[in-house]
Amino acid sequence: MNIKFSFLSSSCIASLLFITPLLYPMDVATAQTVQLNTPRMQGMDNFRDIAGIDTAYTTAHNGIMRSGVFYRSNAITPIGNDLSVMEKLNIGTIIDLRTNSEITATPDTLSPNMSYYHVDIIGNQNSVVTLNYGSLNKDQVNSMMQQTERSFVTDPYARSGFGDELKILANADSAALFHCTAGKDRTGWTAAVLQSLAGVDKQDIISNYLATNAYTASRINATVAKLPVSMQDSYRTIMSVDQSWLEAGLDQVTKTYGTMDNYLKQGLGLDQATIYVLRGKMVRYLTLPGKENFKGNAASGANLLNALQGTALSGAYTNYNYYLQSAIDQGTLNGLEMRVGGQVYADAASYLLRQPSKMNDMLMPLTTGRGMKNGETAFWMQGLSNYLSTDSRNGFNSSNEYTGGTVFGLTHRFNQKLSVNGGLGYNYGNVNSNGGRVTTNSGFVTLGGNYAFKGLDNSGAWIRAQANIGYVNYQSERQLGNGFSSTKGNTSGAYYSGRAMAGWLFKANAFTIDPSVGIQVTSLHLGRVREKGSELALNMSRFDKIQPSLVANVDLNFNPLHSGQWSFTPGMTLGYERILSNASVNQYGSIYGVGVKQYSAFNSPNIYKAGAHLTAQRGQWSFNISADYYGAGLNSHGVNGMLGTTLNF
Repeated sequence: MNIKFSFLSSSCIASLLFITPLLYPMDVATAQTVQLNTPRMQGMDNFRDIAGIDTAYTTAHNGIMRSGVFYRSNAITPIGNDLSVMEKLNIGTIIDLRTNSEITATPDTLSPNMSYYHVDIIGNQNSVVTLNYGSLNKDQVNSMMQQTERSFVTDPYARSGFGDELKILANADSAALFHCTAGKDRTGWTAAVLQSLAGVDKQDIISNYLATNAYTASRINATVAKLPVSMQDSYRTIMSVDQSWLEAGLDQVTKTYGTMDNYLKQGLGLDQATIYVLRGKMVRYLTLPGKENFKGNAASGANLLNALQGTALSGAYTNYNYYLQSAIDQGTLNGLEMRVGGQVYADAASYLLRQPSKMNDMLMPLTTGRGMKNGETAFWMQGLSNYLSTDSRNGFNSSNEYTGGTVFGLTHRFNQKLSVNGGLGYNYGNVNSNGGRVTTNSGFVTLGGNYAFKGLDNSGAWIRAQANIGYVNYQSERQLGNGFSSTKGNTSGAYYSGRAMAGWLFKANAFTIDPSVGIQVTSLHLGRVREKGSELALNMSRFDKIQPSLVANVDLNFNPLHSGQWSFTPGMTLGYERILSNASVNQYGSIYGVGVKQYSAFNSPNIYKAGAHLTAQRGQWSFNISADYYGAGLNSHGVNGMLGTTLNF
């Protein structure tokens, strides 16, 4: 017996006896929450969505079948508004699995905007239907069709055709429909393979396969009723489907290839990327591996990766789709959830908000006007370097900040009580966080003044004001790993800061103590960042924030020690700053319209400073050096270092 010819015969008879169906009520339990409302076609009674019958099938790994992706049907012989319904379903790809003779007998009727592909599964047959089904009993028909299903696994021609079909489906840029003549055998096997690939439960696959009997019942009953009683049983069997047919094919997959995955790769010639594209098209995973344990930025990153399943990145030949499907199989996101959201942007914003306060701390000893003569001017230049590391915590990457810069300016003492200052400066900043890096180049202007009620060099109260205006040039780069290219972006911005202080200078015989309190306000504005270079490039929103803080310092300076023409003045500084707004800075970005919010690793409102400094003076020249510990909470620790010189004239 020629198996291919037998299969062709059953399909041709189904085509010749095709009539308009009667809507058949389905008795399917609603176990899933996603309802399907696939329309019935007047001219194609076996038309349906492979995602499910009344509800979408669930899949392995907590997935659910997407509706409106792949449809199955019998020959496209539309009646009434069938074509317009297909257009509304966005069906743009049609794959015809029939032989040339079948197509000649019943050609498809399609809309002009539909792409048509002919993939012959069983080989061109020029002979007519000669097999007398009336001479076969039901068991013989079942045996014949079981062998037909096995041939889909063993026959090279059939396997080549199914492989070509699945590749076309993978590349379809709209909903796709595949069909044969009756839409039950070649079409049914295709649907079963796709559903198996998607991870649908075997019982659901079988139920979907058997749904042909319900969808086509009206036509079958009408056809069989016209036949002699002796032929009715065999013809009803060949026009229907039986569970044993599909199980024969599935068992053959196990026997020949071991697994469906091996059948797809070795038998049909699909590569892993194509398998993942098909699965990405068909399945939406409700949760990703490990998501229930993620917190903070990691949870936000995982949510982003999950939500991107609803974008053009999913179900396509993209790095994202391959990564996600691979992560599903491996049971881990491989750390991408910690990098994808761009925490480094929040870290950089937090860093820039804190820099003006550090700058004011550095400038204060240079700009008081103490030790100067009335009418005298001092030119000063200061180099600075600081480093801060914030430890990682659950759901947040660690962060490292580095600053190097120079500032120079003038301080002029008008009289015994008043001095003013002005300067220009440049800072280079570098913020790193788990493969992400932001570098900043900042230029700024500083202006300020001091007023002491009893004299700048005398014990008593004093007040001080200092303002800074800066421009920020900003570049970013993120190494995402997991097969994704690195991203790059840039923007610019500005900051404005002001500090008002009040203190009291206490002068003793061997030392002076200078406690002070005040308020620091910094306003930071950064433009949008449009990353490039990767599918997961972020579009970062503008950043605008005002950060106020309370500041308290205590300076202790000992009387100078003299050595020849040199004098050396040692001292110590203690400082505390309390950020009054939320110390955890957040930044918002998006990919393909899917938003993600990330928070900075630095999150403590309490900042502590302690350090020592030494000033060496000879004549009009003086040189200073200082080193400070800088910490915040229990997780952020760093050091500041400064070196400078002053010339009075």
